[in-house]
Amino acid sequence: MENVLENVTATAVWGSLAATAFLGAFMWVQAASDRQRRARFAAFGAVCWSLGVIDFLMPHLTHATYEVSRLVAVSCYAAAVLLLLSYPLVAVVATASALSLIGLVVWNSGHLALATTVTFPIAFAVAAIAHGWQFLRSKGYASCVLTAYSVAMALSCSIYYEAVKTADGRVITLGYANWVLLNACAVLFGWIHLPRELRGQAPVHVSLTHGALLFAAVVLSEAGVLDGFILHFHWPPTVYLASSVSVVLATLLLYFHHRHSLVIYTDNVTALLEQRTASLRVAQDQLARQNELLAQKLSEQERDLRSKGEVIDRQRRVELAAQVAGEAAHDIQNLLSPIGVYLSQIEAAPGNGACESVDRIRRQVRDLLELNGQLLALSRRGRVEAQPVELGELLRSVLERFPGMPVTLDGAAPAWIRGSWAQLSRAAANLVTNALEVEPRRVEAVTLRCGIVRTTETRKCHLGFLGAGDYAFFQVEDTGPGIPEGIRERIFEPFFSSKSGPHRSGTGLGLSIVAGVVDDHKGVLDLETGSEGTRFTLYFPPIPPPSGREEDLRGNATVVVAENDTPILDQCVKTLEQAGYLVFPAKDGEEVVRILQVQSVDLLVLDLQMPTMGGAEALFAALHLRPGVRALIHTSYVDSKEETRLRALGASDVLLKPASPRELLRAVRRALGAASLSPQ
Repeated sequence: MENVLENVTATAVWGSLAATAFLGAFMWVQAASDRQRRARFAAFGAVCWSLGVIDFLMPHLTHATYEVSRLVAVSCYAAAVLLLLSYPLVAVVATASALSLIGLVVWNSGHLALATTVTFPIAFAVAAIAHGWQFLRSKGYASCVLTAYSVAMALSCSIYYEAVKTADGRVITLGYANWVLLNACAVLFGWIHLPRELRGQAPVHVSLTHGALLFAAVVLSEAGVLDGFILHFHWPPTVYLASSVSVVLATLLLYFHHRHSLVIYTDNVTALLEQRTASLRVAQDQLARQNELLAQKLSEQERDLRSKGEVIDRQRRVELAAQVAGEAAHDIQNLLSPIGVYLSQIEAAPGNGACESVDRIRRQVRDLLELNGQLLALSRRGRVEAQPVELGELLRSVLERFPGMPVTLDGAAPAWIRGSWAQLSRAAANLVTNALEVEPRRVEAVTLRCGIVRTTETRKCHLGFLGAGDYAFFQVEDTGPGIPEGIRERIFEPFFSSKSGPHRSGTGLGLSIVAGVVDDHKGVLDLETGSEGTRFTLYFPPIPPPSGREEDLRGNATVVVAENDTPILDQCVKTLEQAGYLVFPAKDGEEVVRILQVQSVDLLVLDLQMPTMGGAEALFAALHLRPGVRALIHTSYVDSKEETRLRALGASDVLLKPASPRELLRAVRRALGAASLSPQ
């Protein structure tokens, strides 16, 4: 008989642990699916598992540790019920603290076993009150069942101490069996329906009458159970069994009375409808988001079209100005060229005392020629021969044109593009000049950079759109005060200038030429400006580095370079001397003639527009002094008619200024009659 009782007791204990573990796992599943109440379900699941773990570890714990652990756990159970039912956090914490304090007070009085006997009924009574209040508000089936069973469990816990005192194994077995029955009914008929009720999705509502009947039946039946194995215990426990059956029957009666509603939910029809409704809501949300994205894309496309329209309009204005500038500049060039000759004649006149005035006039003419050169560059009517250009080499040549200026090259990774060295060099020089002339304060530094950059998405730049891909670029960055917002959209217009003061160039064409060069090379220009400085970045389609054998561009001929622009003259002389040529520099045509009178020369490199005597006149004189001398024209602008005339005189090639070092050396080799070299 004792073995049977032990087996029944063990089965009852394990059944209680299983019900508690199932309830904890069920609550964690709800926590995973209900984001709004995730913390509440998770906390309740944790408390359920802590109660089960404590009972599971009971053989390995001291009696005091076991009782204190249960006391704290059941206090947390009542608090977790309040938290699950959305009671304020203050009430939750106060409940847990008060129950723990009550248990500790009883324990300190010397009644350790009595501490849990007092705390457990109070905890379940608190839970019953919370469930009862929830039932009065929602009329929910789960709240109705849990209210009745929480009271029944409170009654069952209240006789725990008396049952243990009897030291009768049969009484303890019946007590554990009753506890398992209450736990199982509470879980199967109450707890598994509560999450839906809390979400407002419970399909079953219980009237106050039915709720009161269930409450009375469960509580009275539980009172009969307690009476059957405590107050009037006898074997076999007829009263106990009858009362236990009454508890189950009362619960089943309420269940079957509402079975039609429960079956609907059990068959997942309601859940299916809810899922379909949720799917429709999700689809509506997705459609709304798609509509928003479509509206956003349309808005972006409208902005892009407006921006492209502005770019096209700007290009039209530039083209119109360029056409007018080109037509006017050619005539102005022809009118200015003879002035240098007249000034030389005035200086050579005997007894002339106007040398200082002549120098001033010559400087003014030089400025006018520079302005006219800008107009000619804007017109872009000259021949453009596309060739491989290495941007680092280009920027180094530009840097040499600003000696003594705060201009540095910071990083020049290899980057090759196909284009016009002359146009790209002029664009870079214009950007540097523009940066150096910043007012009201001078810049402290201008920095040049170049390399390859990769973009991952299309973005709008100041001039044009930069698609995803690899780009060769060069930058010109200054430390000036930035470009005011009000004029940023006008700085690329021809003849617009915001500069003032003694350092301004006054042409208003520099950035217009930059925009034209970018457009000619199918590039994109981006502008970043602020109080700390301004950065212009020019992007171009890259090309692979030229392959093939290295060209031998060295020579040992004698060359005269005539150029009135000192930086360009110095650069040409340096390039030729490094290649092995003997070079004689000249500032104008008259100096060329003087050199030819005393020196045997193989080749002339002539600028067309020079003071005193231009390149064409110098070539005429050279042909008389040194018949058969070869010539190469290096000029800012030449039209097709004049180029034909120069070639008829014997000019082997015409280079647009400034030519790249490689371009100049190739032209010199061709002019000297060397065999044609394979192009890179």
